[in-house]
Amino acid sequence: MEEEYEILENTVKDFNAKYIENNALKIENEGITESLLKSLSEQGFLSMAYQVGAGKNLDMKAYSIILENLAKVSPSVAVKVLITNAFLSVVNEEEVLSEVSQGSKSGTVVFSELLGGYNSKERLKIENGRLEGKKEFVLGSNSDYIVTIVDSGELVLVKSGFKSVASHKKLGFRGLEFSTVSFDTKDFSMIGKEGIDILRKTYDEMSIPISAVALGISEGSLAKAIEYGKVRMAFNHYLKDFQPIAFNLTTNMAELSILKQYFRDITSSNPAGRESLYLKIRAIEIAKEVSKNSLQTHGGYGYLEDFGVEKFYRDSMALSILFYNEEKEMEKLAEMIFESRAGFV
Repeated sequence: MEEEYEILENTVKDFNAKYIENNALKIENEGITESLLKSLSEQGFLSMAYQVGAGKNLDMKAYSIILENLAKVSPSVAVKVLITNAFLSVVNEEEVLSEVSQGSKSGTVVFSELLGGYNSKERLKIENGRLEGKKEFVLGSNSDYIVTIVDSGELVLVKSGFKSVASHKKLGFRGLEFSTVSFDTKDFSMIGKEGIDILRKTYDEMSIPISAVALGISEGSLAKAIEYGKVRMAFNHYLKDFQPIAFNLTTNMAELSILKQYFRDITSSNPAGRESLYLKIRAIEIAKEVSKNSLQTHGGYGYLEDFGVEKFYRDSMALSILFYNEEKEMEKLAEMIFESRAGFV
């Protein structure tokens, strides 16, 4: 890895040590504080998709390094950075961009229309210049700004006049609020009439960043399992001495190392959509597998929050629900492979 990226990786590791590692459980229980948001901004982590005064700018390799290393310690913080940069990539109002990139305000994007599986009865419509209704499954629902699609298909930036009305019980990313949001406001602006196309383009561009979060989850959970295997004893032997445990974790490490090399290779180039999708699908599946094995290695202790391993399994599952639709993504990949519609029967 080039020196500039090694320096960036060390910067993120130092940031983790200073602001996150000793507060990881607090973040899970109490959420991401304004001071942490400000610290993320000061490091430039919130403005990867937008540099104030310089317009849109995204170094995918640098961005991926940031997300991967944050996710090793707190996937919630990594996803906060992910959705903030997604927000910045679609908004075009200078004042809003400046506030969010500087950490004084926060923003989120609702992707539920793309992922499907939500049989929502709630409606969000514009009548007589007023936006009214509800939107379900909003991740980061306590943000100051929300980008969402209305029933007529437009993508809008909502600036005020909304509130959380029903918080959902969170499987993962507990550092972020996840709830139904009620809207009743005239304080919104149009981003684009073809809202679903804008969202889909943004979502597709997130394949590599989402993979980076998945890799971080795998690495963070596996590191805990390996360390635990070195110190925990059973029947007068360390856990690492038992073949099923040692071989299982070793296999996870080998697969993860190969995937990480592929990840590094494609972030150093301009990957095709197919390559990005390969990576995303496999990275999410490995995150679920590795974090589950790491949890099981800890036995009953793995389910205790204080050990800091159970969150990785929860977050890997949440990642596969909130940022991934296996059937739709596999259909898309199959179409790329066969060069025609495939996998729909």
